[in-house]
Amino acid sequence: MKENIGEILTAIRENKLSNEEAQKLLWEIFYEEGDEYLLDLHREKRIGFPEVILAEGKSSSQLISIAGAFLRNSDRVLISNLDKKQEKDLKAAFIDLFTRREGRLMVIRKTEGIKTDLGTVGLITAGTSDIPFARECGLILLELGADVIEAFDTGAAGMHRPELGIKKVKRADVLIIFAGMEGVLPSLVASLSDLPVIAVPTPIGYGYGGQGLGALSTMLQTCVPGVLVVNIGNAIGAAAGAIRFLRILKRKSISSDTRSVVYSPT
Repeated sequence: MKENIGEILTAIRENKLSNEEAQKLLWEIFYEEGDEYLLDLHREKRIGFPEVILAEGKSSSQLISIAGAFLRNSDRVLISNLDKKQEKDLKAAFIDLFTRREGRLMVIRKTEGIKTDLGTVGLITAGTSDIPFARECGLILLELGADVIEAFDTGAAGMHRPELGIKKVKRADVLIIFAGMEGVLPSLVASLSDLPVIAVPTPIGYGYGGQGLGALSTMLQTCVPGVLVVNIGNAIGAAAGAIRFLRILKRKSISSDTRSVVYSPT
């Protein structure tokens, strides 16, 4: 088992480890190197969000090798943009492990249970066609400890629908909104709610500005202050942003609870 960083630093100070030995141990904590990959094992601990394997452009054998390396060091691995054959080959290679796929993303984990105590994210879509992107985002959020509330098909084609969506997700801490076509839904929701809004333009649409370009332009040009926009179809980036929000909220909450105990007159 690898020593932790604190133990290595202590061993250096006490002259129990040479610089060369310490460097080797630190490398093993941060990275795992194969013939065709270099994995960042420390990313989740460092920034709160794990490395996600991009399946696109990789062979099934490469994916199996990389996923196996991650699973030697953690409870689960996330793989994005995979096709049906890659999914089938991964399931066969890790037949004894729990797997789940949503949209373009698949998770492989050693245990089935997930603890969702980090906070709550509301996922809102403008249309039914945007749902695969929301579900992909939701899978990542659940894996990282967030609860998820969904409000689907609440776009601006009917002006009453965005308000119905907001009511469904009213107990959320952060909102992630998925919209194609003209992409106006994040602006509408952000003008009616004080929650942080992350906008995801989806490649749903046709004609001039189709494939997400019109939605991206609208979201970037919004006159509602505070709307954060990720790239077209970037459900992973949206999930990462929401997780950062939730971790800070939880850290502040724990800090506040601790202070109240320390300074309580009783």
